[in-house]
Amino acid sequence: MSRTASSSGQASQGTRSSTVSLVVSTLDEGAELPATLESVYAGSVVPDETIVVDDGGTDDSCALLERAEWRARGVMVHRIRRSGVAAARNAGARLAGGTHLVFLDAHCRLERTCLARLRAALDARPDAVLAPTVRDAAGTAAGCGARLIDAHLRVRWLPPPPDGTAPYAVPLAPGGCLAVRRATFRRMGGFGAFRELGLEDVEFSIRAWRAGLDVLAVPGARLAHRFRPYPSYPLSGTSRAYNLARTALVHFGGSRREECLRKVIGTPRAAEVLVEAFAGDWEAERAAVEATSVRPVEAYFETFGDWR
Repeated sequence: MSRTASSSGQASQGTRSSTVSLVVSTLDEGAELPATLESVYAGSVVPDETIVVDDGGTDDSCALLERAEWRARGVMVHRIRRSGVAAARNAGARLAGGTHLVFLDAHCRLERTCLARLRAALDARPDAVLAPTVRDAAGTAAGCGARLIDAHLRVRWLPPPPDGTAPYAVPLAPGGCLAVRRATFRRMGGFGAFRELGLEDVEFSIRAWRAGLDVLAVPGARLAHRFRPYPSYPLSGTSRAYNLARTALVHFGGSRREECLRKVIGTPRAAEVLVEAFAGDWEAERAAVEATSVRPVEAYFETFGDWR
């Protein structure tokens, strides 16, 4: 299936040297998936290619995107066995050819200039991870970046600033939409080895900051996100706990690590989760992170605030 840019994408790009690969991971999103892409392609800048990774879906929602009109826009569908959002995004990134990657959830509505502003910001700050302003599609609440608030690694969205504010540093780029240069993403090794859903964006943001990259809010890039109490597909009861344990083992030490691991106790099949986390390759991953880090993890909390 062709991955060349559509004529509308080339027209929007003009003579710019940067190109945008949009990566959308999806699992049984139904009508949300094409509605998300319709908002993308109504923008002032459209992707040079869009890679939709079907993470083991069963509702046939990706079939529509394999029609000629979507292929002509540069949309391709790549199907994988269900592997979780981090693995699905990594699979899409491996297929991408653009200089810039934009990862997007399949239940969003982009404002007309959202992609243009993300691309311009990444052109100006190529060694950064970018987070747009995200509004709750069901209400008026909005956030731009987020911060950690406790040892469960739960986050609180940060309030967006007034219009016209230039990009600025934030602790976390939430995974519903984030942008990064493809070369940077590959140098970082992509998203971590996480299960199903949860904390892949937290770990990626911490790892990026430790590697010397800035995590920046881009308040002028705006989208609406459909927040749901539960996803449209079943989740195991252990995935987030495993992801929490792995993040703590890879990044934290001392009392901070112990505090996170204690939060796993009391969750379903906690002993099994902890055994599997400790038996994994976290020591090799921790060594790799340490080898590429230029900022210690405690400096992250000194910069952005502690959860304690």
